[in-house]
Amino acid sequence: MAFSFPRNPVKYPFHTFRGLFVQPAFFVFWFLSPVLHVFQLDVIHQKMIVLGRSFPFEQWTMMWVPIVFFGCVLIIAFVSTMWGRLFCGWVCPHNALTEWTQTVRMFIGLGQKPFYLKQLEKQWPGFRFVMAFISLAWASAITYMISTLFLFYFVPVEWFWQKLQSGTLPMIIWSGQGLLMLIGLFMIYAGHEFCRSACPYGLSQSLSAYLSTKWIPMEIRYKNGKDLTACKSCHACQSACPVDIDPRDPENLIVGIGEGCFNCGECIDACSYVRSAHSKENLLFFAPPGPSNAGPREVAE
Repeated sequence: MAFSFPRNPVKYPFHTFRGLFVQPAFFVFWFLSPVLHVFQLDVIHQKMIVLGRSFPFEQWTMMWVPIVFFGCVLIIAFVSTMWGRLFCGWVCPHNALTEWTQTVRMFIGLGQKPFYLKQLEKQWPGFRFVMAFISLAWASAITYMISTLFLFYFVPVEWFWQKLQSGTLPMIIWSGQGLLMLIGLFMIYAGHEFCRSACPYGLSQSLSAYLSTKWIPMEIRYKNGKDLTACKSCHACQSACPVDIDPRDPENLIVGIGEGCFNCGECIDACSYVRSAHSKENLLFFAPPGPSNAGPREVAE
């Protein structure tokens, strides 16, 4: 997402509220829930903690785990059917982390480097190795922190730090944390390619959203259909898109930008920013969910 514009909650609500409030709030919620005793499966003391209350690992308590899990799956399926891949764009911790770590990938060439870095590489060829080292160190620190917070879903915080300081942390914990760090490094450097091509959750959202040919979930639309004459082709919408989708592309417009779209609204705000400077109306908008009158729908690849 290379496009940059002011964070104005009135003019650019999607960019402002998603980036400054919703994404950080959910990111903190996902990883601090066990620390704050919102939810934890404490395998050390054989108990489940929910909203600060402890329940022993017994049949009547553990049976609620799959029930709640599949209940959440049904809720997300409903949300996807109504509003598309809204979870990916607004709530998913991996998507938020991917957007926040663009610089980490850019340092190793996975992204457009600024002019001054390109000049430094030309003047000093070894500089690219320095950037690669900084990128790996940076990503490793991030994945260590996140893997540790993820472990707290299964082991108490106090127990973990006590064992770590005394040097008696079990090898299974070290191994698990190492595995989580490797997975985290892969997902950071894969970026949104993982979201678009490999994420099983994203695929399930797409299936929920586009399984029916008689219903269309909320989608981003271009006002003039396939007629691009009103657009000056500044590509601000595509530059702002986290997954590099062009919402004006006729191939994407077959399914309202296709399953890769996260419904984040960044392209709408970017178009509004450019068009308002010339006192012109926005060309992109959110089409509400509703019945489809167009018959069977094609799926963008």
